[in-house]
Amino acid sequence: MDAIEAVLDLAKERDELAETVSAYETALEGLVGKTVLLSFGKKNHKRFIECEVTEFLGEEGWEALGVEDQEIYSFTIEDLVSGKVQI
Repeated sequence: MDAIEAVLDLAKERDELAETVSAYETALEGLVGKTVLLSFGKKNHKRFIECEVTEFLGEEGWEALGVEDQEIYSFTIEDLVSGKVQI
């Protein structure tokens, strides 16, 4: 009986994690269409590029199109966390 309860508990936890992941993916996909400011370079020599986010690539991050130069850039969740990308 304990084994059955353990399996049911694990299934419930899996479903809850799947819901959480889905909510995060929805939020991350919500960046598509937003304007962001990407920063490149070192501390004293930074270049800032205004971009429009065009696509969410899942684990690989996002793709963005430069507003002025029409170049394609990419950034990751690590870039967001470290402050290299401003929304």
